[in-house]
Amino acid sequence: MHVIADAHIYDRHIPLIEELIKREPFPAPKFILNPEVKNFYDFKPEDVQLENYQFGEQIKNIPIAI
Repeated sequence: MHVIADAHIYDRHIPLIEELIKREPFPAPKFILNPEVKNFYDFKPEDVQLENYQFGEQIKNIPIAI
C-alpha cells in the first residue's frame, strides 16, 4: 500500500511537471523481496531489490515553494 498525503503542485512548478508528463515512460521495474525472510521486522536493505529500474535525466534547480 502507498499513501500520498498533502500532495500539491505550486504554480512555479507547472512547467517542470509539464516537462515530466511529456517524457516517454519507462517499463516498470521488478520489485523483489527476499522470500526467505518470514518476519517483517527481520528485513534488511539487502533483502529488497529493484531489477531493471530506469530513470530519465534529473531536473535541476527546482524552485522551492515557501
